[in-house]
Amino acid sequence: MALRRDLTFFDVTAIVIGSIVGADIYIASALTAGLLGPFAVVVWVIAAVFATVIALVFAACSYRVPRVGGPFAFVSAAFDDFYGFLTGWSLWIAEMLALPVFALAFVQYLEYLVPLDMAGELAVKAAFLFLLTGVNIVGVKAAGRVNDVLTVVKLLPILLVVIAGLGFFVLHPGPFLANYTPFLPLGLDAVGPALVLVFWAYVGFEMGTLPAGEVKDPARTIPRALVTGMAVVTLFYLSTNLVVFGIVPWQQLAVSTTPLVLVGAALLGGAGGLLMSAGALVSVSGSDESGILGTSRLAYAMAIDGLFPRPFARLHIPASGPPGWRLPSRPRWHSRSPASPLSAP
Repeated sequence: MALRRDLTFFDVTAIVIGSIVGADIYIASALTAGLLGPFAVVVWVIAAVFATVIALVFAACSYRVPRVGGPFAFVSAAFDDFYGFLTGWSLWIAEMLALPVFALAFVQYLEYLVPLDMAGELAVKAAFLFLLTGVNIVGVKAAGRVNDVLTVVKLLPILLVVIAGLGFFVLHPGPFLANYTPFLPLGLDAVGPALVLVFWAYVGFEMGTLPAGEVKDPARTIPRALVTGMAVVTLFYLSTNLVVFGIVPWQQLAVSTTPLVLVGAALLGGAGGLLMSAGALVSVSGSDESGILGTSRLAYAMAIDGLFPRPFARLHIPASGPPGWRLPSRPRWHSRSPASPLSAP
């Protein structure tokens, strides 16, 4: 049984955006403010350039090797099973370790709204992980639609803060610009650590390449989705940080654990703080949803190639089809032969 190609260009773009925009944007501004002050905005620009270049490389690889598994498929096609094994397992371990961290972040932001005891925290964490995993068990189409909704909803509070912040700048340019003076109060010594930190906030676009076997026309769709997703993320990240450093003095940002909540409250009052807290909850949920969808496809891709436990290669047959499970045969697409995807135009 072949994988069902249910994911559209919009779905894959939402996976790219949803995987990148998680908890990072809600905390990284404070961390970079403590390292560089307002100059951190420049670092966000530099990191965007670096991340976009790498995303374009992934886009080119997706065109050449439009196969399930993303980076694992690319390396296996270019080299051999050994390097594919190293790439696939390294990525799988990293992603599996990251998935439960989102549950911790979810509880942290939820407690801004609702006090929880230890039992409540455990219950929320379990519900968070089981619900998102359950959506993916239903099927890729359901997972894609849920991710679409979460991605759109997570961007709306950030967009509202950006519009309100730019409106404040138009009406009160003096205080806004005053927060950018001095522009480099802490020197350049921490540019390196800040750049690594901010670059991490742009990571996640590779998730859009993992479910290639379920994407309609993946050779065209995935590259376009990567470029579009990175453009949207860059626009949101840069405009958000421009507003954040213009609305709140960097000294206050540096000691805050929830900088966007602080900015939302400064612009829109208590309702703004609550809105940004709710946005953080949706943002974390969307990132975990994208991660679960992509990580399961990575395990599947390695399993059908014999580099992961074989049961992970089993495909669930929808209720409308024959009952039971089927195990796909091992493909030989990764072989560097004249018919290899690498020889595609």
